[in-house]
This record gives sequence, structure tokens and C-alpha cells, in this order.
Amino acid sequence: MIHTRPATLSRESSACPYPELRAEPVLMHSRDSRVRPARGRRGFTLIEVLVVAAIIAVLVAILLPALSQARDQARSISCRSNLKQLMTGMFVYVGHHKVLPATHGLFWMQIVFGQEWSRPAGVTWDGARDRQKALTYTPAYTQPYHRDPEFLADVPARGTLFPFVKQPAVYLCPADQPGQADDTPLGGGGNGKLSYSMNAYIGYRAPESLQSFRYVADSLNNPLPGGRKQVSFKAGQRVVFSPASFMAMFEDHPNYYTNSSYPDGSFNCIDRIATRHGLRSGASEGRASIAFLDGHVEGRLYPAKTLGRELFAEFGQPLMWRENGGPDLANMSAFIRKLQGPCPW
Repeated sequence: MIHTRPATLSRESSACPYPELRAEPVLMHSRDSRVRPARGRRGFTLIEVLVVAAIIAVLVAILLPALSQARDQARSISCRSNLKQLMTGMFVYVGHHKVLPATHGLFWMQIVFGQEWSRPAGVTWDGARDRQKALTYTPAYTQPYHRDPEFLADVPARGTLFPFVKQPAVYLCPADQPGQADDTPLGGGGNGKLSYSMNAYIGYRAPESLQSFRYVADSLNNPLPGGRKQVSFKAGQRVVFSPASFMAMFEDHPNYYTNSSYPDGSFNCIDRIATRHGLRSGASEGRASIAFLDGHVEGRLYPAKTLGRELFAEFGQPLMWRENGGPDLANMSAFIRKLQGPCPW
């Protein structure tokens, strides 16, 4: 804004006796139009960028294991829920037929009585067929099983338990993804339809008949899980079974055998559990989902290579295939049910 000082004489009047009254331009700025020096916008320095990147990396390193652990825990919970639903279906089956559903092991084990029974599709709890004769194995399906239309049609829809469960998803652990099986604690990939196996030796047994067992022959030095301890049972010794400790269904290892030579749900002495839950990198043990005869399910911590015979020895069930020696035909023929035909009713 330009102001002029008041003057009584014109600029043309050079004889003004008062020079201080001459109009002279004076530059003034109002408060609102005050001129400020312009400031340039400064970017981040390389050090600042590196510090932020380092902080983000630290946060990711902290959060990722926690997220991975939470995801694994959610899968483990879902896996146990599946087994719980299968056991509920099994109890409904028992209510109808008064016995537990059949297993492949039950039909094959009839060999101890002189003649094994065939296992076509639809006679066992899981629905799969089995073409093994004595110790001669003939493939029943084509690998990879999750792409074999016959396997996909049989398991689990043709299983004797399926009418009481009616949900194919509960037969499969969410951590068991289809693929190639391998001999690792995680087991590699599964068959895409079946993650669980039933105790091979209790098919067609009434649950109330599984309260105890009296050994008819010695069963000595049976390793327990981990191999550091052993347990022996003498001829004449009576073992009392508690429904809360009697193992009925297992999360089976894909390589032994749900996605190997025998894609069925029959858990026997030389099968292995899948310790895929809670397994850390380099760890030698993890959790496997196991259902018990009273219906409850646990995620039990076991060494990664725990075999069925080690688990059976924990609660005193006789073993067909022991670590040393031949098959225990004497005790097994006293434990399993002798069949007159493929169905007892």
C-alpha cells in the first residue's frame, strides 16, 4: 500500500518554504500481506529411509511367527473338531448297530482264524476298498489319489459311517493338503479326502466289550513313544481299559499309509501319527489329534516318528506287529472279533 504525506503545495511549487511537507512515496506492508521468505520442501535422507525400513523389518520378524502360530493353532482346533464330529457319528452308528464300524485291519486280521475277508468299497467306516491278499499287495487305486475318480467316489461317501456324519469336510484335517507324501514330520501331501484312521483292531467290537483284556501269552519289552521306556505284559495279566485313555481314532501320517500304498483309514501297529500341529522348524516333536473311546479328543505332544504299536502299548492294547519277533497271533486272536461274515448283524 502506498501512502503520501499531506502537502499544502503542489509538487510544481519549488519555492515551498516547508520541504518536510513535500509528498514522498513511502512503501508500507499490512500485517496480512507481509512477505515471508519461501521455504523449499525437504525430502527424507537415506539414513531416515534405512531406519524406517529396519523398523518395519523388525516388526515383521516379530509378528510373522505369532501369526503363523495363530494360524497353526486354528487348524489344530479345527482338526480336533473334525475328530469330535466323527466320534459323534460313531456313537450314533453304535446306537444303530450295537458295535463299532468295521476297519480294513479287522477283515485282514481274520487271517489269524484261517481266512481273511475281502474289503470291497463300502464295507469299512471310510469307504475305501483294499485288494491286499495276505502279504501280497495289489493297488486298489491310482496315484495321485486325489485325482483318481474312483477313490474320490468311494471315500468317504461309501463308508459305513458317512450316513451318520454327512459332511465330507470333517474327514480331512485343514493342514493336510493334497500332494505327494514324504517321510517328514509333516508328511508332505495327503490324499485329499481322508486324514484320519480308526484303530484297526476294534472294528465290530461293542464299546462295552473294550473294558479289559487278559493276555494269553507274554508280550515283553514293548517300546513306548520316544523309545526310552518299555512296558511288558505277562501271560495271565489283566489290563483294565479306561474309555478316557483308550485310543480310537488317529491323525494318520500320509506316508503311513493314507497317501501311500494303502489309502485307507485303518491305523495299525506299523502306522505312524502325523505330528503336524505345533511343529517348529528343526523340532523333533509335535502334536497329533487323537480321539478316545469316551468321545473326547486331544492334541497330544509326541515325537515325530511315533508308531502305532508305541501308542497301543501306552494303554495296554495287544500288538500284532511287535518291534522284535514275529506277529503276536496268540494275543491278537484273543483280542479281535472273529467274524462269520462281513457284517455281524
